[in-house]
Amino acid sequence: MPMLFMGQEFLEDKPWSDDPGMDERFLLYWAELDGRDRHMTDFLRFVSDAIRLRRLHAGLRGEGLRIISVDEGNRMLAFQRWVEGVGHDVVVVASLNENPLYGYRLGMPYAGTWVEVLNSDFYDHFPTPSAGGTADSSMASTCRCMASPPLQS
Repeated sequence: MPMLFMGQEFLEDKPWSDDPGMDERFLLYWAELDGRDRHMTDFLRFVSDAIRLRRLHAGLRGEGLRIISVDEGNRMLAFQRWVEGVGHDVVVVASLNENPLYGYRLGMPYAGTWVEVLNSDFYDHFPTPSAGGTADSSMASTCRCMASPPLQS
């Protein structure tokens, strides 16, 4: 189960205290979410959508896990998640590369239609219409989720 520490969902980077009587410098700074700090609001939207995605796609909650690719040279990682005996497969592709990787090829677990359901680049200055996706095969500093329909029994 993924967990977030208090404030991580919106990039809180200040020291904190759980004592409301403390100096206000040590309280979570929710005021930045009013739009003054675009990075915080964009990241909160990304985290909220990622949580929603996990609820919608059972594969992200299933026990099945298989590493598809670890490419240290290009700083890429891909893994497959699914519900054992049911399917609901999801592939997560994460790039830690600072530069776009045009034409990067990655084999999927099986033939069929895979649909991009999340692209973290879209949240950088939300909405980013220029976010690379599966259509242009570019990946840079991004996390993508690809979902497949459930397996037929």
